[in-house]
Amino acid sequence: MALEIVGALALGALVLWLVFQPVFTPAKPELSLLEPEAAEESRRGVALLALKEIEFDRATGKLSPADYEMLKARYSEEALAALAAEPEPAGQALTGDPEELIATRLQSLRSARSAGGPASACLRCGPRPETDALFCSSCGLSLAPATFCSQCGATLPEHSHFCAACGRKVAA
Repeated sequence: MALEIVGALALGALVLWLVFQPVFTPAKPELSLLEPEAAEESRRGVALLALKEIEFDRATGKLSPADYEMLKARYSEEALAALAAEPEPAGQALTGDPEELIATRLQSLRSARSAGGPASACLRCGPRPETDALFCSSCGLSLAPATFCSQCGATLPEHSHFCAACGRKVAA
């Protein structure tokens, strides 16, 4: 009988120790992994998403023209300030009208794509009969390789999986 009492007390002490150990021991600092900030969570991303949102709200009739102009001016200033705070991707000037900046970037992307000639060969299926197609008509794979990083705008080497400048994974 004494042996059973001693065993029960030992078992009870063990359970109490396991329950209260986290309370009495100091917490170990948790190692945090360094993850790159998502584009949507950056100051620039938030401002650009807000601009897209007000464009949608204006198109659907939720914003009056006066409210739209006021919000567009405010969010454009915020986007330009965020762009100016970031390092310049390829020596481009980050001042001016946002529409001009977007048009300039779009023109540079189009000229870079046209400089390589039309994409007419699929990596899986081989040569394609469509000279101006963007995707393979057999498998759906993109015929034009990604040439710029969507995060930082750096030029990507062909068949790269990650951007050499910022480390972001390149879309397949």
